[in-house]
Amino acid sequence: MATTQKIRYSDCDPQAIVFNGNYARYWDDAMTDWIEEAGYGGEELGGIGVDVVAVRMEIDFKASAKLGDVIETTVSVESMGTTSMTLSFVTTRLSDGTVVASGREIIVFVDPNEFTRVPIPDEVRRKLAGSSQ
Repeated sequence: MATTQKIRYSDCDPQAIVFNGNYARYWDDAMTDWIEEAGYGGEELGGIGVDVVAVRMEIDFKASAKLGDVIETTVSVESMGTTSMTLSFVTTRLSDGTVVASGREIIVFVDPNEFTRVPIPDEVRRKLAGSSQ
Protein backbone atom coordinates (compact mmCIF):
# COMPACT_ATOMS: atom_id res chain seq x y z
CA MET A 1 0.00 0.00 0.00
CA ALA A 2 1.19 3.53 -0.80
CA THR A 3 -0.05 6.94 0.22
CA THR A 4 -1.83 8.80 -2.57
CA GLN A 5 -2.57 12.52 -2.52
CA LYS A 6 -4.09 15.00 -4.94
CA ILE A 7 -2.18 18.26 -5.32
CA ARG A 8 -4.34 21.12 -4.11
CA TYR A 9 -4.12 24.85 -4.71
CA SER A 10 -2.73 25.41 -1.19
CA ASP A 11 0.19 23.04 -1.97
CA CYS A 12 1.41 25.19 -4.85
CA ASP A 13 3.46 28.30 -5.47
CA PRO A 14 2.22 31.05 -7.86
CA GLN A 15 3.31 28.94 -10.87
CA ALA A 16 0.91 26.12 -9.78
CA ILE A 17 3.90 23.88 -8.97
CA VAL A 18 4.17 22.12 -5.61
CA PHE A 19 6.16 24.22 -3.15
CA ASN A 20 9.25 22.14 -2.25
CA GLY A 21 8.62 22.24 1.50
CA ASN A 22 5.36 20.33 1.07
CA TYR A 23 7.27 17.14 0.28
CA ALA A 24 8.22 16.95 3.96
CA ARG A 25 4.49 16.86 4.77
CA TYR A 26 3.75 14.29 2.05
CA TRP A 27 6.54 12.08 3.37
CA ASP A 28 5.38 12.48 6.96
CA ASP A 29 1.88 11.42 5.86
CA ALA A 30 3.34 8.38 4.08
CA MET A 31 5.46 7.45 7.11
CA THR A 32 2.45 7.78 9.42
CA ASP A 33 0.35 5.55 7.13
CA TRP A 34 3.22 3.03 6.94
CA ILE A 35 3.61 2.89 10.73
CA GLU A 36 -0.16 2.53 11.15
CA GLU A 37 -0.23 -0.25 8.53
CA ALA A 38 2.35 -2.10 10.66
CA GLY A 39 -0.07 -1.82 13.59
CA TYR A 40 1.27 1.25 15.37
CA GLY A 41 -0.68 4.48 15.39
CA GLY A 42 0.64 7.34 17.49
CA GLU A 43 -1.14 6.13 20.58
CA GLU A 44 0.09 2.57 20.17
CA LEU A 45 3.74 3.61 19.94
CA GLY A 46 3.29 5.81 23.01
CA GLY A 47 1.63 2.89 24.75
CA ILE A 48 4.79 0.82 24.43
CA GLY A 49 6.97 3.68 25.62
CA VAL A 50 8.42 5.07 22.39
CA ASP A 51 7.81 7.81 19.90
CA VAL A 52 9.68 8.84 16.75
CA VAL A 53 11.17 12.16 15.71
CA ALA A 54 12.73 13.12 12.40
CA VAL A 55 16.32 14.35 12.68
CA ARG A 56 17.42 14.57 9.04
CA MET A 57 15.76 14.72 5.64
CA GLU A 58 17.33 14.71 2.17
CA ILE A 59 15.13 15.35 -0.85
CA ASP A 60 16.18 15.11 -4.49
CA PHE A 61 13.69 16.97 -6.68
CA LYS A 62 13.51 15.27 -10.06
CA ALA A 63 10.42 16.75 -11.76
CA SER A 64 7.56 19.09 -10.94
CA ALA A 65 4.23 18.04 -9.53
CA LYS A 66 1.48 20.49 -10.43
CA LEU A 67 -1.97 21.54 -9.35
CA GLY A 68 -4.39 18.66 -9.91
CA ASP A 69 -1.73 15.94 -10.19
CA VAL A 70 -2.18 12.81 -8.11
CA ILE A 71 1.02 11.63 -6.48
CA GLU A 72 1.91 8.42 -4.70
CA THR A 73 4.59 8.13 -2.03
CA THR A 74 6.18 4.85 -0.98
CA VAL A 75 8.42 4.37 2.04
CA SER A 76 10.79 1.55 2.95
CA VAL A 77 13.52 0.87 5.49
CA GLU A 78 16.96 1.57 4.07
CA SER A 79 18.86 0.77 7.26
CA MET A 80 18.21 0.24 10.95
CA GLY A 81 20.45 1.06 13.88
CA THR A 82 20.02 0.66 17.62
CA THR A 83 17.92 3.81 18.18
CA SER A 84 17.31 5.07 14.66
CA MET A 85 16.38 4.03 11.17
CA THR A 86 16.86 5.51 7.74
CA LEU A 87 13.77 5.48 5.54
CA SER A 88 13.76 5.78 1.74
CA PHE A 89 10.97 7.69 0.01
CA VAL A 90 9.88 7.83 -3.63
CA THR A 91 7.10 10.14 -4.80
CA THR A 92 5.67 9.44 -8.25
CA ARG A 93 3.15 11.30 -10.42
CA LEU A 94 0.55 8.65 -11.18
CA SER A 95 -0.61 9.97 -14.55
CA ASP A 96 2.70 9.14 -16.24
CA GLY A 97 4.82 7.30 -13.64
CA THR A 98 7.38 10.08 -13.38
CA VAL A 99 9.37 10.16 -10.14
CA VAL A 100 9.03 13.75 -8.91
CA ALA A 101 11.07 13.38 -5.70
CA SER A 102 13.11 10.79 -3.87
CA GLY A 103 15.34 10.72 -0.84
CA ARG A 104 15.67 9.63 2.74
CA GLU A 105 14.81 10.56 6.27
CA ILE A 106 16.40 9.51 9.54
CA ILE A 107 14.01 8.95 12.42
CA VAL A 108 15.08 8.42 16.01
CA PHE A 109 13.12 6.49 18.61
CA VAL A 110 12.67 8.46 21.82
CA ASP A 111 11.05 8.25 25.22
CA PRO A 112 7.77 10.18 24.71
CA ASN A 113 8.14 12.01 28.03
CA GLU A 114 11.87 12.75 28.15
CA PHE A 115 12.62 12.96 24.40
CA THR A 116 15.82 11.02 24.97
CA ARG A 117 16.94 8.29 22.59
CA VAL A 118 15.79 4.76 23.38
CA PRO A 119 16.49 1.45 21.63
CA ILE A 120 13.98 0.41 18.98
CA PRO A 121 11.79 -2.21 20.70
CA ASP A 122 12.32 -5.70 19.25
CA GLU A 123 8.65 -6.03 18.30
CA VAL A 124 8.69 -2.71 16.43
CA ARG A 125 12.01 -3.62 14.80
CA ARG A 126 10.54 -6.90 13.46
CA LYS A 127 7.34 -5.33 12.18
CA LEU A 128 8.92 -2.32 10.51
CA ALA A 129 11.99 -4.08 9.09
CA GLY A 130 9.87 -6.34 6.92
CA SER A 131 7.34 -3.79 5.79
CA SER A 132 7.25 -1.20 3.10
CA GLN A 133 4.48 0.87 1.75
